[in-house]
Amino acid sequence: MTDSGPLRKSLVSLAIAAAGLALLVISVRQAGWDTIVTSFRGLGPWILVVVFLGAVRMAVRARAWALCSRAHHDTGIPFHAAFVAILAGDALGNLTPLGLLASEPAKVVMGRRHVSTAASLSSVAVENGFYTASVAAMLLGGVWVMLQRADVPPVLEQVGEGIVVAALAGGIVALWMFRARPAVLSRLAPLVARLRQQPASAEALTALEHSIYDVVHWPGARLAHVAMWEALFHAAAVAEVWLILRLIPGGQGSTLTDAFLMETTGRFITVAFKFIPYRLGIDEVGSGSVSQLLGLGAPAGVTLALVRRVRILLLNAAGVALLARFRLHSAVD
Repeated sequence: MTDSGPLRKSLVSLAIAAAGLALLVISVRQAGWDTIVTSFRGLGPWILVVVFLGAVRMAVRARAWALCSRAHHDTGIPFHAAFVAILAGDALGNLTPLGLLASEPAKVVMGRRHVSTAASLSSVAVENGFYTASVAAMLLGGVWVMLQRADVPPVLEQVGEGIVVAALAGGIVALWMFRARPAVLSRLAPLVARLRQQPASAEALTALEHSIYDVVHWPGARLAHVAMWEALFHAAAVAEVWLILRLIPGGQGSTLTDAFLMETTGRFITVAFKFIPYRLGIDEVGSGSVSQLLGLGAPAGVTLALVRRVRILLLNAAGVALLARFRLHSAVD
């Protein structure tokens, strides 16, 4: 009897891709192909600025990761190496349905050329913790701003309330964990071994737990420094959205508040649908719906999502090239 697991996974991936492509086509048709083409022409050389802002976002997270890698070592992961690893990891995460299960291990592997495997793993985990906290703050801010609008549909109010409850619950659990320091990862060693299909060291997982819990004992300056870089990630994203909206038809009257709400929506979609490669069709539908709600018109939101998709593809192309280069050098070494 043959194993039908891989075939089943392939069929599911194809079904998801087909559904996403259908959503994309529907969104583009509703927005109007002529409108989208005109918008892209209007961007002109500004598309380079959009790509640059996308690279800046990668760079600030690389800086945050590099700082986290120096928590217990005099020398950590160099900034340029962290930047390359994040570009490569993001490309791998977007290209496969594995999402974070592909991007983060790739960063660990590339980072351990400069620090130990344990240090690379713990620094990636800690930086992701800071990033997750910043995303939660971003979503809470977006929900608060959105609920100030009188014309918010009841459905969005319920979604917003759900985000607030989930964020507060997550914060309470995080506070409890840092106080009680439960041995969660080490108890999951058998599960990790099955997922990796190789033995997992309980001692290594315990060390990872300790490195995460020890964050609360970091100097205040280091905590603030890492948090600042994570905040800059979101600031660059809002700037990117605002720039694109101001350059396309229907978005010229948009404000920074509108850009903030559009980016909050995009961040929520990224978190919720990371398992879908490139969130095909999902970005366009979500962005178009929120831009319609904000009075910018659905075409502006769909165009915004498409422009950002082009930026992602360009940066991911660079990431794939860097990943191939890293594998070539690893094979030679």
